[in-house]
Amino acid sequence: MIKERPVVVGFPEGARLIRAALDGPDYQDAYAMELRPGMPRDPAAWTGVLRDAFPIAAQQDGEALMDVSTAGLDAWASIVIDDKHVTLCSSVKTNGRRSRLYWSVARRLHPFMARTMMARTHRKLALAAQKAT
Repeated sequence: MIKERPVVVGFPEGARLIRAALDGPDYQDAYAMELRPGMPRDPAAWTGVLRDAFPIAAQQDGEALMDVSTAGLDAWASIVIDDKHVTLCSSVKTNGRRSRLYWSVARRLHPFMARTMMARTHRKLALAAQKAT
């Protein structure tokens, strides 16, 4: 059974789209996991991390950027793939009192949810890669 966990990292070098998405974000984080043989190297294949609820807004050079804005927040997520890792990056900017209040609650849950969704998608794609070989 595959039981790897995402680790907290800084934005990887290839996270160009998400860096440019927001001017002066209030919050940023990134979680990485090691790629296993046979796992997809196309970041679009990993958008299921966010349950396919958010379409890809832009894609280039191993990064897929998704607009995940909600409740008055400007929020972006990206999947970045390099030779060894897949990284889920998040960037958030609040826009007023309502969004700051929403984010003050959501911020506490965000790291847990991001790591859980990342691990679930990694496990699903790793198992699919094992079956394909």
